[in-house]
Formats: sequence, structure tokens, C-alpha cells
Amino acid sequence: MVSDQDYMSFLDKANKDPSEGYAKAETKKDDAGFKATEQGVEIPRAIKQVVSKGEAFYISDADEPFQAVALKLGGSGLPDEEEFARLINHPAPKEASVEILDPVDWDRNGQYAEIIDAVREAGEGNDVRVYRVARGGVKAEYWVITATNDEKLVGVKALAVES
Repeated sequence: MVSDQDYMSFLDKANKDPSEGYAKAETKKDDAGFKATEQGVEIPRAIKQVVSKGEAFYISDADEPFQAVALKLGGSGLPDEEEFARLINHPAPKEASVEILDPVDWDRNGQYAEIIDAVREAGEGNDVRVYRVARGGVKAEYWVITATNDEKLVGVKALAVES
């Protein structure tokens, strides 16, 4: 017969962290993602609606949901690659791998038309661009954004795993 103390000792051993005693790997800063929203910048209604449905996913090996983007632009018009990297707090904006795509080329099959339309509506008809930001390895983030007339950058973003 096993005593209560022996049983508790057994449970304690069974519930120990299996990685205890091993060096832990450092987490890279950009694993947490880039800045997508700022305090004081309201997410437009059209973006809230498309994101809040819970049905908008970027189809890749990860099928991640789209998230709202609302940032202060500090100027008019859409930013270039380096300026965009700065806006999202990329740790190395000058070395960032940012590619600007036309929404039609990015969405050749028309499966993200609702997303693009919502971003266009949020920007009151202004140009919409897709920014692809490499995150290392097989990860990238796609940002579907527009600049508003009141100097804000709004839209959506999603993580993609492209193996």
C-alpha cells in the first residue's frame, strides 16, 4: 500500500517541468509581432466589421486571422518600404525585408475581395497597398493598408507561414 506522502511525491515528480535544468532559448524580439495599433487612433468601422466576424483568415500553412491596423502616419500618402518598417516598429528599418504589392497581384483569385473593399472604404477610396514584411524563415506578415485623409494608416494584417 502506498502512503499519501509517497503518492504526493510521485505527483510532484510527474508534474515537474521536463525542461528544468536545461538552458532556455532566447526569444527574438520580433516574435511578438510588429506594432499594428496605437493609442488614440480609432479603428474604422469597416475594418472592425470585417475583422470582428471571425471569418477573415489569410490562407497559408498557418491560416491566421486578419487583425486590425490603425497607426498615426505623420504625413500624407502611403509610406515607402523603410518608412513603413519604422511605423510598425521594425527593429532594423533600413535592413527590413519589406515588399510593396498591388492588391490585384496579391489576391489573384479574388478570395480577399471583402478585406480589400473594407480597407478601401476605411480610406474613403484612397489607394490600397499590400506590404509583405519578412519575419525570418518561412514567416511573413501581409499588411493590407491605406492612408486616410486625416493622416492615419488603417487596414488589416495577417501572419503567413509559407513553406
